Amino acid sequence: MSKTDEQNTTHLAGDTFKNAKRSNNRICIITGEDNPRDTMIRLVMGPNGSLVPDLAKKLPGRGIWISVNRAILENNIASGKFKKAVARSLKAPFGDDSSDLPSLIERLLIRRCLDRLGLEQKAGHIVTGFDKIKAEIMGKSVKNIVGYITATDSSDDGRTKLSAALPEKVMISSLFNREQLSKALGKDNVVHVVVFNSGGAKILKAELDRLQNFQASAE
Repeated sequence: MSKTDEQNTTHLAGDTFKNAKRSNNRICIITGEDNPRDTMIRLVMGPNGSLVPDLAKKLPGRGIWISVNRAILENNIASGKFKKAVARSLKAPFGDDSSDLPSLIERLLIRRCLDRLGLEQKAGHIVTGFDKIKAEIMGKSVKNIVGYITATDSSDDGRTKLSAALPEKVMISSLFNREQLSKALGKDNVVHVVVFNSGGAKILKAELDRLQNFQASAE
């Protein structure tokens, strides 16, 4: 291969990579910011003219994307800015008031996180209970712990002790109460959960991040 051909091949590979990176980003219709699609929320128009959250990004039809938290979304809906942004993006009239959309999005995000947590439990990637988790931390398996989920109504003492004993790299999350965690995992009184490294754990982290971002307070 000549030097020119090699250069052309390199440029083509570089352009393909850039295009692939671009294709993984979407524009938020509210902020106009470009963000990775996995961190955003996709909405599609339903048969009745209202917007449907497509959190799995699989529903047919032209989608619109948002990356804002719940408070900002609610403010934009109340002011009418959201309705205008939707109509502009879809290039079609949009008359739905969308007042129930923020709460629907949050419920579905919570469900996805808890469903994924249940799948990780079935796959054997979850350990629950203060004493059992402490034993894992003291053993060789600690290096495989990637997440610590604690109930919002857990005691400060237990949460602080486990958090301090875990490696700094471990994701720490407190988004669900013990009733939600117990139901998701099919156990009684679940307060502390550690998640071990797996492909599913990476998906869980992405889902937790998306929920946390949506629940974040408006600045």
